[in-house]
Amino acid sequence: MTTNAASWPRRLGKSCLRAAILIALPCFVALPSIAGDDSPPPDQPRAAAPAYDKDWYDSQPPDTHPNETASWFDPYDPVPGIDFPCRGPGCGHGPHSHHEEHPVLPGLLGHDAFLVDCGRTHSEPRRGVFDSLDEAAHFAPPNATILILPPGQGTTCVETVHIDRPLTIGSYGSAGRAVIQAPPGAPCLVAHIPLGDTLTIDGVRFVARSREAPCVAVEAGHVVVRNSEVDSRGSNWAFDVHESGELNVENTHIETDASGVHARRAHVELSNLDIDIDGRNGAAFLDLGRTDCTDRSQGTIHGSVGLALECSEGSVDGGSIIGGSVGILASAGTRGLRITDVKIRRADTAILLLPGQLGSVNVERPTIARSHDGIIIAPGAESQVIGGVITDSAFAGITAYGAGTLVSGNKIVGADDGIRLFAAEAFPPPLFPQFAAVPVIDGDDGGPTVENNLVANVRHAAVLIDGRAGGHQLHLHGRLIGNTFYARRPAECIDEQYNDDPVKVRANSCNREWLPWPF
Repeated sequence: MTTNAASWPRRLGKSCLRAAILIALPCFVALPSIAGDDSPPPDQPRAAAPAYDKDWYDSQPPDTHPNETASWFDPYDPVPGIDFPCRGPGCGHGPHSHHEEHPVLPGLLGHDAFLVDCGRTHSEPRRGVFDSLDEAAHFAPPNATILILPPGQGTTCVETVHIDRPLTIGSYGSAGRAVIQAPPGAPCLVAHIPLGDTLTIDGVRFVARSREAPCVAVEAGHVVVRNSEVDSRGSNWAFDVHESGELNVENTHIETDASGVHARRAHVELSNLDIDIDGRNGAAFLDLGRTDCTDRSQGTIHGSVGLALECSEGSVDGGSIIGGSVGILASAGTRGLRITDVKIRRADTAILLLPGQLGSVNVERPTIARSHDGIIIAPGAESQVIGGVITDSAFAGITAYGAGTLVSGNKIVGADDGIRLFAAEAFPPPLFPQFAAVPVIDGDDGGPTVENNLVANVRHAAVLIDGRAGGHQLHLHGRLIGNTFYARRPAECIDEQYNDDPVKVRANSCNREWLPWPF
């Protein structure tokens, strides 16, 4: 058996070290110098590891072995165990530490990964462990992953997090969601990232208690929030998306006593977003009121709004809204806005459609129950309301103020009036006194088309056509065709006493009985 001459000194040293441990006696072996070995002699102290220098790190030649590069950082001081309970200063660094060595967090999808433990007393950037998410976000390179220990393993992170680069932020392990709580008077998170880049937040809980700031502000860039919770009782908005911002929210729940999501000239993709509004405490300050969405001071709603999408584009798919002064306020941007399969209960006004830019707001298959007004459509609001089920409205299921809208295939059961067709000049209704009245644009498309709807069990009229506004009788336009009405006396199928310039009424079916509901 042959022995490599260059390796026997190391083997001898390791054997001696084992013997020293067994007999608890010191063992000193002078190892001869090996060609090419740059380590300091044993009688000289090892130089302190340099601080992390990203420029130096990036400048290393590509053929540098990763283990050689790692030796510039402290190879004898590994990343502490994630489940290590020690929290005091200097824990795990002295000769009496008993924790096991753990490897550095592995990269995810080829990118760096970092750990945030808000229960620690200090950050250790060289190890990739931080006691602040904001600090980790400033240290991490673009497209890195930051994992946060949830309460129990760590603690709640009480801070405002500023993000200026694409990152992925999530909770570590399966013990629960990490919690980020906003300081008093400040937001939880502010995202201002380059356009085209994406911040992804998955499985995190936000808590905010400030009326001065939203919980999450998207100033620029694309933000994706999945499988998360927002407890924003006391904040003006859970999410506030500025112009040029993009917000995707999936499978997320918002609990608030003010308002949920506000987007102004932005792009939104909201899927299975649930919003519970406790009370109607917060005023939603909005700037919308003209057909071109020009900023103006008009538009304050005195109460909470679930979704306020001003001149915005994208879609809202599924999800639910409970409570609030307005469930969804929407006006379309240039490419339009689609609202599909949304459930709204116990709102003053479930959906308020306002004029926007060139696009249309399409509301498909909404389910609205026990609201004062189901859907209100302002003049100039290009829109469609198709396939909805609106039940037990205190006032009206659908109200159109001279708008060029299509109302088709809806079931409206239980209301004072199932459908109301009013003059454009009668807008705004008393519920929204500060919204500016929108003039009818010359060459508008002739008013609403109401066709193939079922309206049943009304207290006054299945359809009310009223052209009065400001003490004057005005001209109404539109069509009422092929609808089925159930209006037991003394209710009426169609009340058109104030329809001087008649809305075209054709081929509607009037049943003077009560419709069993549900079928």
